[in-house]
Amino acid sequence: MSRSLNPNATPPVKPGLMTEAGMPPRRNVLAAVAATIIGALVGIVPFAAGLATFLDPLLRRKKVRSEGSREPVRVASLDTIPADGTPVQVPVIADLTDAWNREPNQPVGAVYLRREGGQVTCFNAICPHAGCFVGYAADRKVFQCPCHTSSFQLDGQRIMPSPSPRNMDELKVDAEKLKSGEVWIEFVNYYPGKEDREEKPT
Repeated sequence: MSRSLNPNATPPVKPGLMTEAGMPPRRNVLAAVAATIIGALVGIVPFAAGLATFLDPLLRRKKVRSEGSREPVRVASLDTIPADGTPVQVPVIADLTDAWNREPNQPVGAVYLRREGGQVTCFNAICPHAGCFVGYAADRKVFQCPCHTSSFQLDGQRIMPSPSPRNMDELKVDAEKLKSGEVWIEFVNYYPGKEDREEKPT
């Protein structure tokens, strides 16, 4: 005797696949959530490693700036600087480095060097007022800015009244290198227009 088929009848549900409400069993949901979490954790590890590698140059530069240490740069031989205190302007050639790129032997600025006895004084050639290059007026023996008439004595002090908010920026000269007849400096650029020196990032 054949069984009659009812087209409206609900097909039988296999045990363990669906709950009474028509949802998958709870253990299957928990397994899916756990798999998702584990997959996310597995993906985060290489992403974090890649991000750390990408940011490493930035973090190292920030650390160097915070510690106040920088590579000295050779700018001249001692015997090329007049011994009578007359300033000479020399270019600063250094490796130009940003976070990920390095360009060797690039002009990064200029400085004035003065020699008195065995001592050498170095000033950044940028005017602290508006960032113009300062010239040297040999007839008056003063540094003179051509932009807004700021003028400075040979020791870098402002000649008042002056639009410049501070004296010329003096830079550190390596005393040990000087003993061997070489002039090495710690080259720094500072923001113009500020009374207190604030170092520009390099």
